[in-house]
Amino acid sequence: MTDRSSRRPRAPRGTLNRERVLAAAVDLLDHAGPDAFTMRALAQRLGVGTMAVYSHFQGKDEIIDAVRDLLFSEVELPAEDTGRPPHAELRELCRAVYRLLSEHPSVLHLLATRPVQGDEGTLFAERALGLLRRAGLDGPAAARAYTAVMQYTVGAALWTARGRRARAAKGCDDVAERLRSRFAGLPPDRYPCLTGLAPELAAAQDGMPQYEHGLNALLAGLLGGSDGEG
Repeated sequence: MTDRSSRRPRAPRGTLNRERVLAAAVDLLDHAGPDAFTMRALAQRLGVGTMAVYSHFQGKDEIIDAVRDLLFSEVELPAEDTGRPPHAELRELCRAVYRLLSEHPSVLHLLATRPVQGDEGTLFAERALGLLRRAGLDGPAAARAYTAVMQYTVGAALWTARGRRARAAKGCDDVAERLRSRFAGLPPDRYPCLTGLAPELAAAQDGMPQYEHGLNALLAGLLGGSDGEG
């Protein structure tokens, strides 16, 4: 028998709309992951019957496409033709993508499982490659540089998202302190670097600042030292 106390309260009749469905879909994907995303689970999160969701979307694939469009619309591309150096615009562009992926890591799964229909991701790639060419890189170098920057951005975002999930699962906000304690408690004769650098390693688990530190170093190397932190 189903425990009725565990059910979400039913939504008032007539209050469901596409915006509410999409907001619930994003929340479900962020907290439960793509594998747990079903029309039934979404309806339960909304407090409605499954057929009520179908009255606004034809099915799961349409919702996923709409969620992907919604999330990519939140990425604010830097303004063009501002007179700023290309590496400054590229840094801003990468930070925007990092924020999206670290806050909504399911986006990567959505991109992998559903063919891209619109401009999501495509416009970012075009802008990034154009900025790398403006910075003086030839075609092959720009392609290599773009791929390297994207690999780093995706990896860093997933690292941050994993840390956020760990904090939520363990009910602990100070993951850095737990990491410091873990490293500091290792045998120093066997792990001299980990024990000696425990505070520094813990301090480096700070999301965006650490991402920017690596991004600045990566861009400086890729652009032949023309990039600087700023």
